[in-house]
Amino acid sequence: MQLSLPQQCSAWTLFLLLMLIVQRENMTSAMKVKMLTVSHHSPFGDMLDQAIKSSQDMNRRISELSTHFNRFYARGRGFNNKITRCHTSSLSRPENKEQAQNTDSEVLLKLAYSLLQSWVNPLHHLWVEMGDKLGYTPPDLTKALEIKAINRNLLGAMKKITSKANVIRGENVDTAAWSELASLQSTNRNTRYFAFYNLFHCLRRDSNDVEMYLKLLKCRMIRSDC
Repeated sequence: MQLSLPQQCSAWTLFLLLMLIVQRENMTSAMKVKMLTVSHHSPFGDMLDQAIKSSQDMNRRISELSTHFNRFYARGRGFNNKITRCHTSSLSRPENKEQAQNTDSEVLLKLAYSLLQSWVNPLHHLWVEMGDKLGYTPPDLTKALEIKAINRNLLGAMKKITSKANVIRGENVDTAAWSELASLQSTNRNTRYFAFYNLFHCLRRDSNDVEMYLKLLKCRMIRSDC
């Protein structure tokens, strides 16, 4: 049966409206951040809580060491006016908290794992060279050793968490190579001090990001408007 002109227009209008609704639903779906379907009161949630606490402990120790270094070694050297380069800058990651909030949970898990893995080697040398090149005393060296140990423990926890969340890791997770040992060991004091300054700056940034990613993941387990 052939439709009249008014009927054809009505049918076409209805078709356009349906297309707009489908298109809007697709756009809304694409904008939603992928969530992990886990319960807050679960082994996954408990591990995540413990990882956050460990990350906070690590950040506190990093802040204490960094503040001490800046006060006694970096003051008056103008390091804050120099461009710092972090070895982990090669990793693709959110630039701020707002971008992290719009990043899939699985991506945040992989990023946290990648950052922790990328700091295993630098933290070992930080502990060694702080005593050898800066003459740090046992109390401060103990803090550096604790940071190294917490990072290792966090990395182990993240392996368990990513396994529980069925997130691929290992060879499929990017890590960043560190190549600043020669600068830490430089006979030039200014070069050596700036290498330590740069390392502390990058360590604080990356460790804060790990804590932020973990907190966002925990928040998503409780509510969706994180």
